[in-house]
Amino acid sequence: MSFTYYADLLGVSAYYRLSSTTAYRHLNNFYNTTHSCLFSYCQNHPEVKVNMFSDSLLIWGESEDEIINQLQELYIKLISKGLLLRGAIVSGKLSFEPRITLTNNFTKSLPNDDTIARASGLEKTHKGARLLIENSLAERILGQNLDWLTHDGYLNNLKPEVSIDDMKRRICPTPNNKTYELLYFWFTNHLNELGDSLLDQIFKKLNELSNIYTDDIVVHYKETQRLFKRCQSRRDYTERELRRYR
Repeated sequence: MSFTYYADLLGVSAYYRLSSTTAYRHLNNFYNTTHSCLFSYCQNHPEVKVNMFSDSLLIWGESEDEIINQLQELYIKLISKGLLLRGAIVSGKLSFEPRITLTNNFTKSLPNDDTIARASGLEKTHKGARLLIENSLAERILGQNLDWLTHDGYLNNLKPEVSIDDMKRRICPTPNNKTYELLYFWFTNHLNELGDSLLDQIFKKLNELSNIYTDDIVVHYKETQRLFKRCQSRRDYTERELRRYR
């Protein structure tokens, strides 16, 4: 099925207040890391489109399951470099109306529908480095596991037949029960080589930075910390309970 994903790199305006050179260095790191993470995937999936502009990332195409796997790796690699990405993925592929242009230096990109508006609107509803998932899209991804649409539904029916590596286990409601998010700090197999030591380093940095900044900045670090703890909690609970079925 089709998707549209929109994200902003947090804190760029603060970097610009320090200096344009500082902001450029962070944006350059963001661009290079994103390119290295998504390059091979985009080569093998020409139907997927990626657009980076300023501090924003826009991706649209088919197969939301596959792109969520790629985004998990991107989030981890960005945050390990001190870059906090906040984004949202919604159902439906962004498309543009065909428009007549009379000059080569005038581009018209009028969206056909509300996909980018829904994605950018959802992205702004929560603080921290989050990967938010539209409610209807979460329901579609979970498919035969609809009881997992609630926290208690997941805890009461762990479904041992579903692989512990399945990304569906990492989709859950946000703490305020308004939408869904990806527990991306709970690694899937293709990221296990990064190891728990990387997670420890990330958490220590988040903890240190959350003691430094003013409230309008520190909230993003604290909310990312809370996400980290939720990821660890669900991972530990799942691993512990599934051992009973072995």
